[in-house]
Amino acid sequence: VKRLTAMQLSDGGWGWFSGWGEQSYPHTTAVVVHGLLQARANDVAIVPGVVDRGIEWLKAYQKRQIELLKNAEDEKKPAKHRADHLDALVYFVLAEVDFLEPAMMDYLYRDRNDLSVYAKACFGLALHRQKQVDKLAMIKQNIEQYLVEDDENQTAFLKLPNNGYWWYWYG
Repeated sequence: VKRLTAMQLSDGGWGWFSGWGEQSYPHTTAVVVHGLLQARANDVAIVPGVVDRGIEWLKAYQKRQIELLKNAEDEKKPAKHRADHLDALVYFVLAEVDFLEPAMMDYLYRDRNDLSVYAKACFGLALHRQKQVDKLAMIKQNIEQYLVEDDENQTAFLKLPNNGYWWYWYG
């Protein structure tokens, strides 16, 4: 926790490495904030403001992504045409602090078929926390199509398609 606190950048996020010229990344910031939230929930002392600054960075990131998605609808540039895996992870972490952004929820739900199973699971966990029963039921259905159960051995696993995701965090 001390090292993570020391590595927080002046903008509130975290980068891949700390040091001069470093920039915050949404994946790193989301993973660190999630970990610090888990630590705090288990009575680990966190320096006041560290988590809050990380959350604010993630909120600002999500707001920028929503603007890019809206730009695509309005045929403006810069634009982004689909919510992605990273949007699902950030949405999940922000849901842990009960922050709900309906526009991002709608984009993620709309674009759920393009998300990896891992990203769908992150989105599903957020929907569960937010009591979005209907949307959660569909996400569970989308994930369960990969479920393989072996009654004889009493095991289950997800048979994931190899879309080249194995190299990435969401693979």
